[in-house]
Amino acid sequence: MEGPFWYGRFGRGPTPVALACLGMTAASVGAATADLTQFGIEELMQVKVVSAAKTEQTLQETAGAVFVITVDDIRRSGATSVPEALRLAPGVEVARIDSRRWAITIRGFNGRFANKLLVMIDGRSIYNPQFSGVYWEAENVFLPDIERIEVIRGPGGALWGANAVNGVINIITKTSQHTQGGLVSLTAGNEARAITGVRYGGKVGDGAAYRAYGQFTRYDGQISGVDGGDAGDDWRRGEGGVRLDWAPTAKDAVVVDGGWYDGNFKQKFSIPLLVAPYAERSVAQATLSGGSVRARWEHRYSATSRASVQGSYQYLSLTDPLHVVDSEIFDLDFQHDFSLAGRQEVVWGLVYRRTADRFADTRVSHFDPGKSATDLFGAFVQDQVELIPEQLRLIAGLKIEHNDFTGWEWQPSARMLWTPHPRHRVWGAVSRAVRTPSRGENDLRIKMFTLPPSPSTGNLPALLTAFSLGNLKSEELIAYEAGYRALLSERFSLDTAVFYNDYDRLIVADRGTPFLEISGASPHLVVPLELKNRGKGFNAGFELAADWRPVADWRLRLAYSHSYSNMRQGVDTVYQLGKHDQLAVSAAWNLRDNLELDMGWRYVNGFEIATFSALGAVKIDPRHSLDLGLRWRPRKDLELSVVATDVLDESRLEFVHEALSAVPTAIERSLYGQVKWSF
Repeated sequence: MEGPFWYGRFGRGPTPVALACLGMTAASVGAATADLTQFGIEELMQVKVVSAAKTEQTLQETAGAVFVITVDDIRRSGATSVPEALRLAPGVEVARIDSRRWAITIRGFNGRFANKLLVMIDGRSIYNPQFSGVYWEAENVFLPDIERIEVIRGPGGALWGANAVNGVINIITKTSQHTQGGLVSLTAGNEARAITGVRYGGKVGDGAAYRAYGQFTRYDGQISGVDGGDAGDDWRRGEGGVRLDWAPTAKDAVVVDGGWYDGNFKQKFSIPLLVAPYAERSVAQATLSGGSVRARWEHRYSATSRASVQGSYQYLSLTDPLHVVDSEIFDLDFQHDFSLAGRQEVVWGLVYRRTADRFADTRVSHFDPGKSATDLFGAFVQDQVELIPEQLRLIAGLKIEHNDFTGWEWQPSARMLWTPHPRHRVWGAVSRAVRTPSRGENDLRIKMFTLPPSPSTGNLPALLTAFSLGNLKSEELIAYEAGYRALLSERFSLDTAVFYNDYDRLIVADRGTPFLEISGASPHLVVPLELKNRGKGFNAGFELAADWRPVADWRLRLAYSHSYSNMRQGVDTVYQLGKHDQLAVSAAWNLRDNLELDMGWRYVNGFEIATFSALGAVKIDPRHSLDLGLRWRPRKDLELSVVATDVLDESRLEFVHEALSAVPTAIERSLYGQVKWSF
């Protein structure tokens, strides 16, 4: 690194905007957060990120497609959850399935459990190994505690390991030192019925600080996409957490944090039956609870060398008609980074993960074995070399891991960063990444839906059942990327990226030969959907992000992404073909020193979801959405807001659970008011 952590290649010190971007304002809560629209774009490019290289570097110096969502971006977006805030990033596909569930991915393959995206909170993975994805409803991060969200589009396997295939999202929270004092946040509206949060931070002696928070959330149900009635998906949840930051010496830093949550959810399910009417639709009660604890120690040997150890434990308990599971995950990570001869920056480390779970049978699912424990361990190394000082840099990395499903996996990456001018960056990359099979793909047998008797089924009901034949291999990606990042003027920046992703050994459902089964209420045919590594194809596209400040108090941003996919199952069968476009324009005005107006408009083109259910292919219409927000600070410590989302449509269908017999849910227009008071 080139000096203290706040310095970038432009050689600037810790300007007020750099501190603001890192959540280090004098008052660290929403009502008193410095407004980034008043600062220059060049200063914002000095924001430090850690997820792209596992070591601190400026956004301008990253050799990849990286986007940072700052604390002020979240505040002014009107988001009430992390998934809503992720809509700000180009290339991130965010769709709401119902009141509590989300489908989120980067560069394709979206779904309830988007399995090619790694998501972390402060470097702790929240990727679910049982189903390959994220339970977003289990990760309701307290928004005022977020410092920034780092979004890396493209493979990160050389550093972060298996499952960081299409991208990485790392949610970075503020230190306790920057959340001192109290905060009360109250939100109420027609959909977000109540979001109540309380936080307090203090100091313990000269070298330690702490904070504690609690939050209660209650959401109303949405509208059924079938009959327009109540979707029966209202939910409520409570949570809390604590954090301690301690600096025992000038070279050491210790962080200990933990949290818990408990929620109750309602959801309409369709359970397959072997007798008429062959499906049972009902509103079921589901419960979700869990928690985590993390400890991190970092020691700086010198200005160019440091080591860290982080351990974390997390548990989850989920009960609903589809599956009943208790799971535990223990992670241990060691990392060391240092400089060589002033022209090389090396980072290396070791990782270990232990996962244990226990599933109970339900009316539609069966795990064999019902109880399991798996281990993963590995090592990584990355070297950044200045081939031409200040102009050309080579970044080469490799991660090797061993897992209990597929054995040893290796994931290399090579990147180049060229600086033809201090305001311009050009980069390119070639990477290999893998996605290991999940426990669900290996051990689950699930009843999807029932076809009524017909001549084609021998006048017997036919039950479609998905399961694995075992011996699944990892899905493989070879990715080619290039990008251009520029500060074209003091008021305008541009960031573009193009990519070509070549996939092989994708896990797809292959319809097998039906067979007769005599059990339960009625003889029936079983139509097997067998999971196999028979998918392959490519996904290509480009992404663009622009930031323009026409005047000091007005900020305009544009984010556009386009992708085209061609995926095949076997030799001839096309199972995914088409293009996907997203366009977002946002505007932020400071009407007065204490009055702000924000607008966000989004467009997503239409597409079809091929569901493994009686729904078949569901068409999602193109949609335009408009969000508006007005914020007033009558006092420095008080902020009043009114936010309206999706004002153009009374309701709309955004996504349908692609793998299970869920009922389509239309998302309603939302209006809420919010009060934030800091003390």
